[in-house]
Amino acid sequence: MPTMTGKRWKTRLLPAFLIAGFVVWMTMVCVSIANEPPEGSASARSLRGDVAKAVQDQDADRLQNLFHPDTVADGYATALLERLKEAESSDVSPTLRTEDQQQVLVLKGTSADGAVCVPWQVTEEDSRWYLDGTPPLNAHFCNGR
Repeated sequence: MPTMTGKRWKTRLLPAFLIAGFVVWMTMVCVSIANEPPEGSASARSLRGDVAKAVQDQDADRLQNLFHPDTVADGYATALLERLKEAESSDVSPTLRTEDQQQVLVLKGTSADGAVCVPWQVTEEDSRWYLDGTPPLNAHFCNGR
């Protein structure tokens, strides 16, 4: 009865190891997709809290997921957080306001050069709440009115 040499043994196990590696990799991809947080927030109020936490934690990925995908480019949240950091912003907090039947989230803070203010309209789609990256045309949200 012939015995398997070392080389044959390795060549017969190589496909099995490759298949097993592929299965493990696909499992990891599926698990990471399943555990990814959903875009937006469950309510307008929770959107305000999610924005506050993302800004406080400097979490650009989470902040990016709070914007409606069709209203901002990739990297918008990263650029915004970098600008807030460059301005040495402090006491940055979001406020949810309703005016003319439109909800607006206003991110306000202070910096060495004065006030920092960024308003966004809040929209709902498929029971998820998002920030609209297009700023509202009414500039008074940052004027204290």
